[in-house]
Amino acid sequence: MTRMAPAARALALGIGLLAALGACSNRNANSDTILRDFRGLAVGLVRGGGDGPPPGITLSDAELNAAPNDILILRIPESGFEAGMLQQVVNRDVTTWITADGDAVSLKDGQIVGTAGFGFDLSSAEVPSVAQLAGGPAQVVRDHYRLEGPQVIRRTRYFCTLDRTSGQAITVTSRRFVTIRVDESCRTEAGETTRNTYWIDGRGVVRQSRQFVTPTLGYFELQAVHTGLR
Repeated sequence: MTRMAPAARALALGIGLLAALGACSNRNANSDTILRDFRGLAVGLVRGGGDGPPPGITLSDAELNAAPNDILILRIPESGFEAGMLQQVVNRDVTTWITADGDAVSLKDGQIVGTAGFGFDLSSAEVPSVAQLAGGPAQVVRDHYRLEGPQVIRRTRYFCTLDRTSGQAITVTSRRFVTIRVDESCRTEAGETTRNTYWIDGRGVVRQSRQFVTPTLGYFELQAVHTGLR
């Protein structure tokens, strides 16, 4: 995961980024314009690498909550990477979020169905609905597709068992949510195992999650700051 080294991929969202969030309010805006505006306001707000702390978001929780655009917080524990993401495009039931560096995460019902720009990305995925996670059958199947070599797509099928715990309180940017926690234990046909965790609030929003992406990228942690609250 060479591109994800903190020194090379640092992103800090400072106070001035609120202006960029406002400038990107049109979901149908050209993605190049979104990226240009995002980058323009982020210049000078990138925390240096070296021996200092990992790069991360510098906005306060109150400032994040007050932002006029929806924000998704992404953390990658393996690298210490943290970034705020803006909506790039909504295509039916899939929402794509983008960082200032142009890296993207696509979500369907709060579940990762694609990544771009991180290296060793997830090309696409077939996932259960959030309703199935919250209250459907205890077994679900996931299919992940990733590129392996020129024009070679590999499918990995996961057979997953869901364990639900209601009344789980979490805090996202200082806001408290009572959620159903869903622990999803998965096994591939080859015997590989993963474990995803979703916290689904009363609006049916995956408010927080820890999701396996690919063997190289590992797990992404996500927090939805505004989804369902407008």
